[in-house]
Amino acid sequence: MGTNRQVMVETRDLDVQINGYPVLQGVNLKVEEQSFTGLIGPNGGGKTTLLRAILGLIRPDRGEVMIKGAPLGTGESRSWIMGYVPQQVNIDRRFPVSVLDTVIMGRYGKIGIGHRPKKHDRDTAMACLEKVGMLHLADQQIGSLSGGEKQRVFIARALSAEPRVLILDEPVAAVDVAAQDSFYRLLQQLRKEYALTVIMATHDVGVVPIYCDAVACLNRTLHLHGRPEEILKSEVFKKLYGTEVEAVMHGRIPHRMIGGHRD
Repeated sequence: MGTNRQVMVETRDLDVQINGYPVLQGVNLKVEEQSFTGLIGPNGGGKTTLLRAILGLIRPDRGEVMIKGAPLGTGESRSWIMGYVPQQVNIDRRFPVSVLDTVIMGRYGKIGIGHRPKKHDRDTAMACLEKVGMLHLADQQIGSLSGGEKQRVFIARALSAEPRVLILDEPVAAVDVAAQDSFYRLLQQLRKEYALTVIMATHDVGVVPIYCDAVACLNRTLHLHGRPEEILKSEVFKKLYGTEVEAVMHGRIPHRMIGGHRD
């Protein structure tokens, strides 16, 4: 990427098959520490699968995931918990879990199985809620919140684990347009304040040149990886998306909207 940053996350020759179908093939990706990488690609291109492999939720058929030079789950990476904000799912408004309890769940990796949260865990969760502007809703049921409010709470939950890497999968898919810009600005603010490495899968290419300093184009394998201003102008990028892309120019910034996320 042309900087002196160290590599925080790396995949080496990653292959993943699901039900015998090759979803990822030979994916070699390097994500520099404290960078904001936008992961883009057409429907079914493997974005969610790659994120889950990096998180250790999927075991690759071949290749490995490295965290700061050590295989995932070994070395320094054993003590690191990656924060994860998944695609938003519908939550029953009657689901009897408060916003604060939802955030405390992010502490379970540090608390340990069978142990109850202590005052420090509660204080950490409250501080994270304050950082994302949701402290005033701490006692509300999580199901009663709007889409944008829920996503902020899920970010607080991820932050409560004190991660070095924050991974987000289509975080604004269920967020209204008015709340999206403030959501991305919050991510930028948190990345700088917590020195986070951020990897975000998104279907909206228009956010990439504005908020990301790196972009990775995935369609089963990694086709392009570089700075947004270089990638979005390339012929390979245009061929990668094919007919799924609706291109709308807003001034000098290309805005690409790809259909719903299905991989």
